[in-house]
Amino acid sequence: MGKFEKRLAAYNEKYGDEKKQSKFSYNYSAEQIVYRNEALRTNNRGLYEEYINTLQDLDHEKELAEFDSIAPRIMKLDRASFLAWANDKAIQLVESDIYIFDEDAILKGIRLEDVEDEKFDVESTWNELVHNIHIPEELAKDRVYFWVFDE
Repeated sequence: MGKFEKRLAAYNEKYGDEKKQSKFSYNYSAEQIVYRNEALRTNNRGLYEEYINTLQDLDHEKELAEFDSIAPRIMKLDRASFLAWANDKAIQLVESDIYIFDEDAILKGIRLEDVEDEKFDVESTWNELVHNIHIPEELAKDRVYFWVFDE
């Protein structure tokens, strides 16, 4: 069983069909998040399209258009480039799609001034496998490279 299949099995075991929402991310089942992550990182739209076509309750065209708008903005950065990206964009927190300590997590930047009345207990999000939050400088201590969604 490969890395993708193991990840998919772990997320399905924990969440099943449960939907996980986040104020900063799209609403997906955990399984859909894993498929989208894999397809975005590997530039494999066909994988995501095949998966989306198995789901009855989604607007397939909308989902694929969203994927197509995001895909060109996914970047793999080394540690120095990641920190420069966060600094240049005034990002104070990052939110992951899959588990934040997984090297394949795609990170989205959060600027606190763009968020109304939110208080973040970063570590409390680490009990989940999706939508975790961390401080970029702290996360940079634990990794060599980072996948980011450059909005």
